[in-house]
Amino acid sequence: MIGWVLRRTAAAVALVVLGTIVLVVLVHLLPGDPLTAIIGDRAIDPAARDALAARWGIGRPLPTVVADFLRNALHGDLGTSLAEQRPVATILRERLGPTILLGGTTLLVNFTVGLFLGTWSALHPESRRARAIGAISLATYTIPAFVIGLGLVWLGAIALPWFPAGGASDPLLDPEAGLVAVLLDRAHHLALPLLTMVLATIAVPIRQQRSAALETAHAAWVVAARARGVAPRRVAWQHVWRPALSPVITLLGLWLPMLVSGAVFVEAVFAWPGIGSLLATATAQRDIPLVIGTGVVVILLVQVGSLLADILQRLLDPVQRTA
Repeated sequence: MIGWVLRRTAAAVALVVLGTIVLVVLVHLLPGDPLTAIIGDRAIDPAARDALAARWGIGRPLPTVVADFLRNALHGDLGTSLAEQRPVATILRERLGPTILLGGTTLLVNFTVGLFLGTWSALHPESRRARAIGAISLATYTIPAFVIGLGLVWLGAIALPWFPAGGASDPLLDPEAGLVAVLLDRAHHLALPLLTMVLATIAVPIRQQRSAALETAHAAWVVAARARGVAPRRVAWQHVWRPALSPVITLLGLWLPMLVSGAVFVEAVFAWPGIGSLLATATAQRDIPLVIGTGVVVILLVQVGSLLADILQRLLDPVQRTA
């Protein structure tokens, strides 16, 4: 098991490095001049322009750019934002917390509510509630996340002004209001973005868990448990739910990129100060160092999540755990 974890970790590190190289190359091959995007239409002396280009590393050979970025990244230096003139690492540290809060809460809700609803639907496949769960989850899955977000902004912040339309906290909140007040304020601002993310993505765990549980429900050990007179609830949650978890957790690594892509639009709709909205802003400003730094963080988050999902899946499977 330890040897497998080490090999899987080494593979994840290699994928992060490879993804970073591809990202740096693609961003620098994009059309347009980032210096012009920053300076705008202002007249500037050619010598001063060349000095700015040299200062920000614009126009260097691509292999040199890739090698320098990898070397500096190993020391925690992701460059300096062209638009904000601040270290990219500092900006990312400020934005990482809200993204982890939104993404982590979405994962928690999806995997508790989604797995429960998926298992329940598998155990009652012909019931009206099971059909309703499947229809509603499929409907929300087919609607883009930003459309769901705009609808919730209108409903929850305009038509029924119960929640704030954007932001992660109230700027007018007294800093000395206390921990409870701060947590309630954060939860109040988190409600609509979280609901948007959950509605846009919960169909995946529901449908995957339902499919896995339907297959497990007809397994030999489940039939034997029912024949022994084991209580239906125990059969459902001990003999069906747990064995069906393994294939669903395997899909977590494939599901994380979808979460990240959805977060870009959701954070933009709700002005949520996270990595997704930062990436959208940096791309619009042609802020190459910030785009690359944000992309590297996204690649890293996806690979770490995929690694943890693979380890958890192996721990849940006795056959793989002892292999």
